[in-house]
Amino acid sequence: MQNELQKLMQKDMDRRDFLKHVGIGFAAIAGVTAALKTLSTLSGSRKEVNTSYGASAYGGSSAAAKVTSVSQRKVQG
Repeated sequence: MQNELQKLMQKDMDRRDFLKHVGIGFAAIAGVTAALKTLSTLSGSRKEVNTSYGASAYGGSSAAAKVTSVSQRKVQG
C-alpha cells in the first residue's frame, strides 16, 4: 500500500486529476464511516423512547396509576 502511495505521489497530474483523486478519497472515507455507523446502529440495542404526551416525569403511566389508586381508596373507604 505504501508502494502504491509512493507511485501516486510521483505521478505527474494536473489540477483536474488531483481533484478527482481527492474526491474519490473523500467519498471512500465518507462511505466507510456511514457504513460503520449503520452497522453499529443495527447491531446495538435499540432503546425505545416515548416522546408523546405524558412521557415526562409529571405525566405518563406512573401519574395515571397514582390517580387510579387514590380513586380506588376513596371508593373503598
